[in-house]
Amino acid sequence: MNGDPRIRPHSNKNQRRQLLRLRFDEPLEALFRETFEHNARGPRTMILFIGMLMIGVTPLYDDWVMHAPDGFLKMSHFLQFCVQIPAILLSLLFTVRPALQRWSPAMLIITCVIIANCVMAQHIFGRLLGFDMPHDFAAITVTAMLILGRLRFWAVLPWALATMVITTWAQMEALGLSAFYDAVSAWMLAAISGVTAYLLEYSSRQSWYRGRLLEFQATRDGLTGLPNRRYFDLELRKLIREAARQQQNVALLMLDIDHFKDYNDLYGHPAGDQCLRLVGGSLGKAMRRPHDFCARIGGEEFAAVWFDALPDKASELAEALRDSVHGLRIPRSLDGSSFVTASGGFAQVIAPTAGDSPRRIAADLVRRADAALYAAKRVGRSRMVMSGDHSRPESANDSLGATIAAVMADARQAPSPEARAP
Repeated sequence: MNGDPRIRPHSNKNQRRQLLRLRFDEPLEALFRETFEHNARGPRTMILFIGMLMIGVTPLYDDWVMHAPDGFLKMSHFLQFCVQIPAILLSLLFTVRPALQRWSPAMLIITCVIIANCVMAQHIFGRLLGFDMPHDFAAITVTAMLILGRLRFWAVLPWALATMVITTWAQMEALGLSAFYDAVSAWMLAAISGVTAYLLEYSSRQSWYRGRLLEFQATRDGLTGLPNRRYFDLELRKLIREAARQQQNVALLMLDIDHFKDYNDLYGHPAGDQCLRLVGGSLGKAMRRPHDFCARIGGEEFAAVWFDALPDKASELAEALRDSVHGLRIPRSLDGSSFVTASGGFAQVIAPTAGDSPRRIAADLVRRADAALYAAKRVGRSRMVMSGDHSRPESANDSLGATIAAVMADARQAPSPEARAP
């Protein structure tokens, strides 16, 4: 793969199909759910606190304002303080504790189902005692679950329907046809809430997709389709930070197409653009692992990054990638006797320390790879030169000339791969 999973433009028909069914294709769906759950924690915490406050003050309202019977108050207080508020506290714990947040949606759904059934039980029991408790509290709970809980529509819909069916059945069994119109109004409120919840998630997914599409376009090279310099800089630092955490290696190959100005002068700029597309496509397909990627960082210059590759293996991969440009057999001369080649400069950092700045390590890695590339071009092109020092980032007192001298010495000992080509 060429970097971590990123959004790629879909056709308008495919995009609309995914939005209408409220589900993206993988890995986009996993990325959306991660963002959706992260943004939902604040609203969920707020609605849980509000729900707990409302349930806590309801006994005062039932007693002082509504003058409910003592039998109703005893049952109501038990359900409110021994069932509903503990369920909310448990759901709140799952929402705010990082180790439990993956189960927060399920816990919130269970809490809403418990509250809705408790409210309906209070309504039925109150009616049997001659106390007319408002019947729509259960439907309001379902509304809160569908809209305010920031739950995914298809995840919450079966539970919302089940809650409405159970509460309606219990209401009709206990109160008979006298509760019919109450049930109808509750279903109308639930239906409106369901449509609203669907449209809210549709809008949320549409906005998220457009934002990711803009991000994708801002980090892509328009000519080759590869990541651009902005992506390269950000991703390289991120990989170095991860390498320091896991004590892994990061390898970098700076690649430059040889004599590209002469190629443009000979064939014209359209042919030069096509050459860059062919080279970029080949380089991008060669990066198969999730964290490995190749980017076009300017003009005819490319960069390839490998994460967690053994030093010897990384250099072999880098040389094979550089040699693959010659393998494309793109004619460089009018008679077809020579083909486009590339020069490469290779450097790597092995197990960087966590205390070092990823920005400084990345800058040092790029500098050493660029110095090696400069040396490869100085000693004949169509070859790869390896930077001499790849154990740790150099200090500020190390000179660039020392690095170039080291890689020049390596280059004199290494035969040109073009010399071995038939």
